[in-house]
Amino acid sequence: MKRRKFLTLSGIAAAVVALPAIGLVSTSVKDATAATIFNDFPYLKLDKEGVDKFVDALLIARPPTLAFKTKVRGAKLLGMKASKANLKFNVSQQYLLSTDFFRNKMDESKPVKFIGFYDPYQMPCSNPFTSLYYPPDKS
Repeated sequence: MKRRKFLTLSGIAAAVVALPAIGLVSTSVKDATAATIFNDFPYLKLDKEGVDKFVDALLIARPPTLAFKTKVRGAKLLGMKASKANLKFNVSQQYLLSTDFFRNKMDESKPVKFIGFYDPYQMPCSNPFTSLYYPPDKS
């Protein structure tokens, strides 16, 4: 292999590796987490301000680790849902538990509003999975 060909192939390989890395670093964790929530629930009417407040509360309550930052940024870069990026419990479920989605009987036509960050140790009596919140049976 000639030197020129080797340098050309090395440059192409470096560009292939560097471009996704630049995309990962340039995205903030807050924006990536919000984008992951919006990607995970495209069928719901999510409140943008509520999602931002939830992400702020999430990042304060659970300071993000390097693994979480990498996963959430990669999910946004690739347009993945949280379940595919192994972020299902950390982001999506925590968001739904922190909203009025279950109190509105899981009605997808109503806008989903952020109530407060759900912590079972702060609100032990709140049970979003109670049968009172399920829609009536139509059969």
